[in-house]
Amino acid sequence: MVRTIMHAQQLSSVMQLPLQMQNGKVEVIVLPVVEAKEALEAFRATGSMKGCLRQYANPALAEQEKNAWAINVKEKYGNHTIYTFDRELKKHLSR
Repeated sequence: MVRTIMHAQQLSSVMQLPLQMQNGKVEVIVLPVVEAKEALEAFRATGSMKGCLRQYANPALAEQEKNAWAINVKEKYGNHTIYTFDRELKKHLSR
């Protein structure tokens, strides 16, 4: 996957963009079609999308994912929000 931000004019030779996007910066995401086709074939074969993105998994980041939501809320709103949320959740669970 390739992900980049560029000026819309750089894309004019490749594709036509809506007028509201033509004078600013745009984010471009490029995904290989072959992999999407393989995922679709896996879905058709099993009837499930479970595991079709396994090739993109990063085991080194799996542990961080467990607390990612709490960490991001703490960064955005500070300690008070997490403390209040944890306290309210514990009260709710103890009923």
